This record gives sequence, C-alpha cells and structure tokens, in this order.
Amino acid sequence: MKALILGSLLFLVSCAGGGGGTTTGNPVKTVNVRMEDQQPFAWMKRISDSFIPSAYANVGSVDLCFKRLRFKPVENDDSTAENYDLDIGLVTIDPNGTNIMSVSVPEGTYRRIEFDLEGNCNGLGAPSVSFLNGATYSTQDNIKIKFEGILVVDSDKTVTLNTDIILDALDNVTSDNQIKNTLEAVTGDY
Repeated sequence: MKALILGSLLFLVSCAGGGGGTTTGNPVKTVNVRMEDQQPFAWMKRISDSFIPSAYANVGSVDLCFKRLRFKPVENDDSTAENYDLDIGLVTIDPNGTNIMSVSVPEGTYRRIEFDLEGNCNGLGAPSVSFLNGATYSTQDNIKIKFEGILVVDSDKTVTLNTDIILDALDNVTSDNQIKNTLEAVTGDY
C-alpha cells in the first residue's frame, strides 16, 4: 500500500509540470531590438546632403542579412552568452530607425550585443551599401557587428543600437572588399 501511495505521489508531482525550468528560477523578459542613427541632428545632415552633397559619398541605405544575435554578459564569460538564430532575411537599415526583432532574454546585465551577418541571404541578396551618389557595393563575406554598453534586463524593454559610428565608417567604403573590414573595425553603442 505504501508503494502505491508513493507511486501515486510521484506520478502527480511529475504531471504537475515545471520540468523545463521556472520563471522564478530563470526569468526572461522581452527585449525589442532596433537600430537607429542617434547622432545629434543626423536627420538634418541627411536632408541637407540630399540637396547639397558633401565632398564625401554619404550612405543612402544599408542592407544586412541577420543570421544570429548574441547577448554577452557583463561577467566576460562568453560561454554563457545568449545566442539566437535568426531567419528574418535581408533588412534595410533606415538611419531614422529600424525595428529588427523581439526576443526573450534572461534577466541579467549584458555588456555587448553582437550580430552575425550572412554573406548570402538565402538567395535574397547580399549585404550591401548604397550611396547617395548612386554607387552600390556588396559583399559575400560573413560579418560580425558589435555594440557595446550596459544593458540591464530586468523588465520588458527596447534597446536602441546606435548606428552613427557604423554609418560614418561606411561613408569611406569605395569597393566591395572593404565592407567586412570596415564593419568589423568599428563598434556601435546603446
């Protein structure tokens, strides 16, 4: 009889759920990720450049193919980074702001957000940079872009990744083979 009662209790406990972790022990929050040029008066520069182009070729649009998103914890332990495989295709980054995605991220403090960019976006095209002067450059290279800062995930929130440094660096691209090195040499912030 004791075995029957013990077996019944074990059965009821196992049916109660919770075998995959708890929200108390592993709380997650929704983080909306967007990119935007947050340089002061960036919008004014883009408007004036469309009427009176500067001596430099200014970026008109950037198309990126997002493969993976990574949140790196403040503890510098890259083995605990939160990785998210993405299937969102080719995305045009608008300097005025582009919503990239929403992801569920464990509560914690993160020091870096990284994206792995795919060189070939499942036949949809390759990462490219188009300039206001009409030039367009593209690459088949896989690229990693990074943004640094402190992100405390303790509630649902939006993190805006500042692209002004990245866009300014891309202003200097004059060939296809410069895109990867240019993007990987700079770090955005948030």
